[in-house]
Amino acid sequence: MLRGSGYGKAIAEFYEIPSNSVQKQLVRLKEDGVLVSHLIGKVREYQLNSRYPFLSPLQELLKSALPAYPDSMIQNLTITRSRPRASGKPTVAIPPGDH
Repeated sequence: MLRGSGYGKAIAEFYEIPSNSVQKQLVRLKEDGVLVSHLIGKVREYQLNSRYPFLSPLQELLKSALPAYPDSMIQNLTITRSRPRASGKPTVAIPPGDH
């Protein structure tokens, strides 16, 4: 939610869990209408479905869970990076609420 969109492998790497598990959950959430996806090259990118009827309550729930994360993880969640990125190019943190 903080990044606006993401892809399975990056989500799995962030949480240090198997990407297969993440991919299965992303497919289920898409089938249930919570997420939408599109291909960018060979990568399938997911984001919250703006037409999901319970989007507002879901976003509020996710926002309320944010303080449970360590500060370092919250900071890493707010770094937006799109693929590919030029080598040596610095990452940019986006303050929460600016997107």
